[in-house]
Amino acid sequence: MSKHKFLMFMVGVLAVAFFALSSGDPLAQTKGTKVAKNEVTKDVVKGKVTRDDVARYLGKVTPSEQKAAAKRNRELGLLPGVAGRTAQEPAPGATR
Repeated sequence: MSKHKFLMFMVGVLAVAFFALSSGDPLAQTKGTKVAKNEVTKDVVKGKVTRDDVARYLGKVTPSEQKAAAKRNRELGLLPGVAGRTAQEPAPGATR
């Protein structure tokens, strides 16, 4: 009987340790995230999911917003990526 009690005690200790030390992601979700996802899914038409819908659902910048930003930058005369940047000159007296 003593072995049985000890075994049950150890199972209980391990269960408490598992739940205490496991990641708390499922428990950390707030009510606000469900509301935000519901607002996004209301805009989506059933059967027609676009890349913009997926990006918006995941909280990322949509491809159409990226294209609009690139168009604005072209109109301002900016070059894409790092093409418009110049190389930095080394400090005087510095050696490589």
